[in-house]
Parts: sequence; C-alpha cells; structure tokens
Amino acid sequence: MTLKIIPIIFAGILSLLNVQFKHDAPFQKINLESQTSIDAQNLKVSDVKLAALTNTSTSTENSYSVNARPIDATPVETDIRTVRLTWSAVPYAVRYRISYADQNVISPTTGVEIGINVADEIFKVTALNFDNEVVAEDVPILSTEINPKSVRTTSEFDKMSYPPLYLVYSWIPANDAAYYEIRLIKDGEVLRHFFTDIKNKNENFDFYDDNPVTESGEYYWQVRGFSADDVAVTDWSEKNAGNSFTVTKPTHFAAIGDSITHGGSVTVTPAQVLCNWETYCSFPVKNLGRSGDTTGQILARFDEDVLAFQPEVLFIMAGVNDFRSGYIGSYSTDNLNEILERCEVYGIKPVFITPTPLNPALINKVKSVRMPPNDWREQRKYICDWIRKQKYFIDISDEVTDAEGNLHAYLTTDGLHPNAEGKKIIGRAVEDWIIANSK
Repeated sequence: MTLKIIPIIFAGILSLLNVQFKHDAPFQKINLESQTSIDAQNLKVSDVKLAALTNTSTSTENSYSVNARPIDATPVETDIRTVRLTWSAVPYAVRYRISYADQNVISPTTGVEIGINVADEIFKVTALNFDNEVVAEDVPILSTEINPKSVRTTSEFDKMSYPPLYLVYSWIPANDAAYYEIRLIKDGEVLRHFFTDIKNKNENFDFYDDNPVTESGEYYWQVRGFSADDVAVTDWSEKNAGNSFTVTKPTHFAAIGDSITHGGSVTVTPAQVLCNWETYCSFPVKNLGRSGDTTGQILARFDEDVLAFQPEVLFIMAGVNDFRSGYIGSYSTDNLNEILERCEVYGIKPVFITPTPLNPALINKVKSVRMPPNDWREQRKYICDWIRKQKYFIDISDEVTDAEGNLHAYLTTDGLHPNAEGKKIIGRAVEDWIIANSK
C-alpha cells in the first residue's frame, strides 16, 4: 500500500483558502534583521535576527553526470530572502496552511520554505484535514532558519529501535528546487543514489527506496535540490542523528507486511515515528515492511529480507492490498501458509496479525486510491478466519472495526491507512502478546 496520494491541486486550494479570517490565535513573529536561525521546543514567539541577506556559499564537490542529466554542483547565488519554518506533525492533519501578510501558502509536510521581501513578518501555521477544516490552530513553530543553504531532512531514525529495512528519505521542499538528488552513504562511500521526478514537484518531499538495506554498518543519507535547468540550488543536507542509522543483526523481533507495517500516513512518512506501530510497542521490533506489497510479494522477498536478520519471532500482517485489489481470500491464505512453512523450516515463530479493514466512504471521498471491490469484506473475513486457526496470532479486529465491518473513521484519514490512533492499537496489541508469551 503506497502512501503517495494524488497531487494536491494547489491553485484550487489557494483560491479556496485565500479569504479574510480572524487571527484569534497569536501569530509567531519573525524579525529578519540579524541572525540566521533559531530552534526551540514549543516556540510561541520567535525573534530571529538575520546575519546575511544572501546565500553565497558554494559547493567544493566535483561536477558529474548521472542518468544522462547534466549537473552543475555549485548552488546559484540568490538575492531572495528565504525563511524556513518547521513544526511537529499534527494527528489527523493532511496539510498545513501558513498565513502571513495577506497570503496563504499550503504545505503537504511538516515544514515550508517561503521567499519573502520584508524585514519583519508574522507567520501562523494551521493544520487542516481533507475538507480544509481546521484540525489545530496556532501550530507551534519549532525552528526558523533564514536563507538556508542546505535542504533540511525530516527522517527520525534516531527515535526508532531499528532503522526500517526499506528506507524512505524525507525532507522539507526547498523554495527554488524543481527536483532532488538523494544519496545513501555507508562507511564514507556513496552506496546508492536517486533523482526525484521533476514532473511531480508538488509531491517532492519524500522518496521510497525499493532496495532493502541488509548489510551491517553505519549509514547516513543526504539530499540536495536542483532547478529545472539542472543546476544545484542547495548544498547537500547536513548529516545529523535523524538521517543517520546503524544496521545490526540478528534481531529478536521483526515484523513483515505492507505499508501498515512500514508506517506513515498522508503527511508523515515511514521515516517518521508518529504513524509507525512499532513506535507504540515497548519492545524493539525490526521493521521489514514495504509499502504496496501483496501477500505474494511478501512471500517472494522472505528469504532475502527475513533470513538476513534471523529473527526468533516474526510478526506478519498482510492481506489488505490483496482484498482491496480483487484477490480472493484463498490466494492470500495460500501465500501466508507458505510463509508459515518457511518460518518453521528456519526455526522462526510466526505470529499472524489480522489485517485492518477499509473505510470505502472515506476512500471515495479522498480519492487517493481506487475503490475496493464489493466483496472485500468477505475476502478479509476469509483471511482473518484462517489467522484465528493458527497457533500464534493477534486479533485486533474488534478494536478497529465498526458495526458495518469498516475501519473506524476516527482511526483513519484516507480510509486505507490507520492513523496514529490506529497504529497505537496495533503496537500495543503486539506488546501485550510479547508480555503474555514471555512468561
């Protein structure tokens, strides 16, 4: 299950939101006179002084060409005064409105860069849902940077027990960037790198890596922005705790599945912890999830992905992408049974988790994915009934399912992926199972 939603039509949203409204909550004031940046927890009012009005830094790296795309590695000097704001993710939010002067800017993620031309500006961040209704007023601005030279990453690997097997690189979009280059570094050498698609500029705040990271070692990743003319407009992002991680093995607990295991939900990615169910389990669980997977795809990557970490216990949560795509239940249980048999061969204890249901009304409203077939509930029931017959299983159905057999509306934002509250149910159910079976 991928977390990429259809592009937000910014022009339409801006025309809808560009109206007069009362500033009932206090704005955050930024004085752009003489300092570069400030970071603070739960910042209410920030007075930031500007040190330099222009970005004149240059990169010392060599120019090179990749994927037939000419690259000038020297960021272009600019006279635009830019401010970068960041804030924490708000549960149930799908976008954020940044208001200043007589303008509104929409951000699909937890930060924004804005070009401004005055020395004194006031900003207000408001969290919105899919209906553009206010979820939270006066969202605290956590950091303010003036004329940032490099892209700011938003991954939170330092808050995870283990890094996910399938990395998602996430960042705050740069004001002048049309696309991005990403590189993964291990032991000082570039292990792999990618380019985002210039055609999807409004969605360029994350990138899903389809290749697993299975080798032990120290890693970090970086990103930089390019103009449509293939000229670097930022430096590489700085190495920090959030974009650095260590791969170790073996692991005692691991979990395999689709995006519900992988994590994320609309405005946050699996690189952030808010909507990862592993966050809400007090025991460290290695995340082997991959967004978009069917049970067949999970089976196909079992040997490479699971055996690499030799877990003693493997939590298996899969099937949603099967029944929402029209696969019959027996197809799913045949694949799950093969996973069970492979676990038995390698001495792994398989613990199956019942897949979450869907909320078709929200899916139809949001239109981020196609509507499921009419018989999806029957196919899901077939999978759940099979799971309940296994030696080890966790049944979360009663907690997440409403009277009509759908995923509770308050547990999902898009009708498909459980939100933070939904992920808490899963994570705590796994924790309860571990505690109960460790006696």
